[in-house]
Formats: sequence, structure tokens, C-alpha cells
Amino acid sequence: MKTVYIAFGGNLGNVRDHFISARSDIDDLPDTSVSASSLLYRTSPVGPQDQPDYHNALISINTGLTPLALLDALQAIENSYGRLRKEHWGARTLDLDIIAIESETVDLPRLTIPHAYMFERQFVLRPLCDLAPNWQHPQLGETAAVRLGKLIAAGETPLPEGGTW
Repeated sequence: MKTVYIAFGGNLGNVRDHFISARSDIDDLPDTSVSASSLLYRTSPVGPQDQPDYHNALISINTGLTPLALLDALQAIENSYGRLRKEHWGARTLDLDIIAIESETVDLPRLTIPHAYMFERQFVLRPLCDLAPNWQHPQLGETAAVRLGKLIAAGETPLPEGGTW
């Protein structure tokens, strides 16, 4: 069993309900259990600005699934919530991204772990810091909390306080 961090995002439909239900769907995957959930944050969109604000959160799971089996399962869950991949960084009902698998690296055509942009995005780092502020990036050597502090020190406005989901 490995600890995996999964980021949730969405801005179409009843996102909070999608998150709650998708978290349960993930908990029901074979050899998998949800161990913790971050707070829920509201953020401005990355990419096209003519779309609603996003909601973002993160969960940690313990799983025996391989990275690609987990990716396939998460994409099936996204699809069950009506996820359409029409526009890069476009509006979506549910987005589930594998952010990290313990301190492992994965470099496959379909999957890069740690997530390539995780240390550039406060909407990933802030929820990760709710659960694992001392998680250390295996290639960069920084913890999530240190990197979040650097983004804020560089002028990014801190995310508003999160709420429960």
C-alpha cells in the first residue's frame, strides 16, 4: 500500500456534491481507502478566463493499485461525472489528478509523477499543505510548505480560507 495524493478540481454543476461523491467512488476502488481530505478552496481559473471560478481540494489515499491502474480508474470516475475534454484548461465538472505517490517518480507517456505543475500552483499546494506540509518533492528537494511560502513571497495572493466538504 502506498500513500497517494489526488487533486480535485471543477467548476461546472454542483462541484461540492461531485467532490463528495467522487471521494466515495475512490474509496470504493479495489485495494484503496481514502485516509484524509483537505479543505475546499475557491480559485480563479487557469487558462481561459471566461469560465466560472474553480473549487479545488485534495485527498490522500492508501492504495495497492499501480499508477496506471489508478489513473484509468480516476479517468473513469471523471467520465461518469460528465467530464469532457474539449478545451485545454477549459471548464469541467470534475478533474482528478494524481499529484504524488509518496516520494516516487513516474515518467510514462500518460503519466508524470510528481505532477509537472504541482509546485507552480497554489491551488494544489495549499490543499496539500492541509494534509502533508512536510511532503518533499523528490526532484526539487523542497517541502510543500516551503514552496507555498515562496509563491506567496513572490507576490501571489494567498488563497482565501478554505471550507469543509
